[in-house]
Amino acid sequence: MKIRRGNCLKLKTPTAALAATLLMLGATSAPAQVPSPDAAAAPAAPAPGAPAFKPALGVQPVPDTPVEALPAHADHLNIAEPSPQPGPTATAMAPAASFMFAREWVVSASTGNDSGDGSAERPFRTIAKAISQANPGEVIRVLAGTYPERIVIGTNAKAGTPEAKITIQGEGRPRIIPGNGGGALVQVRRPNWVVDGFEIDVQRQSFFAVSFEGDVTGSVLANSELHNGGAGAGVTTYGNATGAIIENNHIHDFVKNTGNKDSHGIVVQPTSRDITVRNNDIHDNSGDSVQCLGPEGFSKLPPADGLVVENNHFYANRENAVDIKTCHRVVIRNNRMHQFRPSSTAKGDVVVVHYSARDVTVEDNEIYDSAKGISVGGNREGPMPTGIVIRRNRVHDITDVGGGEGTGIRLENSEGTVVVNNTITRVSTALIIGHGTGGATNAPVVRNNIVDATPLAVSLGGQAPGMQMGSNLFPAGAQFKAKGALVGLEQFKSAAGDTTSSTGSPDLGDAFAPGGSAVDHGSDVGLPFCGASPDIGAVELGC
Repeated sequence: MKIRRGNCLKLKTPTAALAATLLMLGATSAPAQVPSPDAAAAPAAPAPGAPAFKPALGVQPVPDTPVEALPAHADHLNIAEPSPQPGPTATAMAPAASFMFAREWVVSASTGNDSGDGSAERPFRTIAKAISQANPGEVIRVLAGTYPERIVIGTNAKAGTPEAKITIQGEGRPRIIPGNGGGALVQVRRPNWVVDGFEIDVQRQSFFAVSFEGDVTGSVLANSELHNGGAGAGVTTYGNATGAIIENNHIHDFVKNTGNKDSHGIVVQPTSRDITVRNNDIHDNSGDSVQCLGPEGFSKLPPADGLVVENNHFYANRENAVDIKTCHRVVIRNNRMHQFRPSSTAKGDVVVVHYSARDVTVEDNEIYDSAKGISVGGNREGPMPTGIVIRRNRVHDITDVGGGEGTGIRLENSEGTVVVNNTITRVSTALIIGHGTGGATNAPVVRNNIVDATPLAVSLGGQAPGMQMGSNLFPAGAQFKAKGALVGLEQFKSAAGDTTSSTGSPDLGDAFAPGGSAVDHGSDVGLPFCGASPDIGAVELGC
């Protein structure tokens, strides 16, 4: 952080910057907001349905924070697009801006003393002391150093407001390690607080790095590196946690080697509501990158409701990229997810939606280099998954090497799952539908999908009543299975009730752009499109 013109600060967290109040030093009440001269304005959002490129993906570099240098991975790139796409829905990070605060508090591990006044000349020693003093619209500057303490934002702290957040801003990558007390190293229980720019090193102890509990509306964890934990996750939301934002963090190496071995990057627990996970890199954990944990088996609490997982880079965990159990109203969009293999605790699925999940949308993702792409159903306790939509995903290079299934998209017990406008290529089996695992695949809708470069296009079991299939493009000479028997396209269409799917060359170009057999040859499934008719596949041309 650079301090300029007194209390005008360049906030590193885009969310915090745009929400921070502009208070004059010494003011006793919040005046109207006045941006500083060099404040950056957020770009105008495209109109709904207007063609646009999707937002940047994964952690974005922020100077003087632990995410200044991006994780060293060749695939940390935006998802390529051959042209603007109609109506992308993912929310981009807003640019940083400069704001003035009513007051700044300073904390120094090397020169501070909690008997000081928290000024730059007489800084506090502990972050906890500064938290107890801070008021809405103020900032706590935490200088470089190591802080062995529990950062608790609870009854000891005032709540911020949407117009006047309270920011804890790391300078020079301050490091938080386990100190006295129990629970997560950082515990957020108040709304409108921002924790920005820290290394949180759990040192292989069985603690969460960060927890959110209760009304934390508008509270943000950003621009931080979380690592080396041995509890159930790096970050958790629980106890009616509402409105938390986890944005632009590098979360890795949370590992359990005993019990169920699950240590996730982020776990969203029952009763959590309206949680956002955006622009994070999460990898090398012994569980999932993100798990939305259902109450089945251990609790009668209501499920989590309202989760957005967007613009993230997930890879190389022991289990899945995203695991949605009994949770409601979930969106998984514009993420890159890869490098998931069979292990002692998982089958190498990238995205899993099961138990009694409801109203889950999986859209605009790139999924590859794994054992299975997207799986719906399977494990079941209570009602089947309902309201699941899988659209405009690019699923490729899914392999059966090492005991993997090699399936692009698999639908088992579920009600009315919609699979439209996906591109599936270089897989062992593109689609598996209705094999009866956990119950029937009732009334699935499978339209406008490109299947290419696969030994088996579709394996259709005997439990897919009410299926609607059509306008899919399969490769010439494609093989199908219907109730266990290998068949050609016409026999398969008869078994599936499909009158409009065809074979041809998808001619996939750069960024999976469709060829002439797919352009303007799809059916209208309610998605925005450009041209006379929708294109088949995940990518729409001509916008």
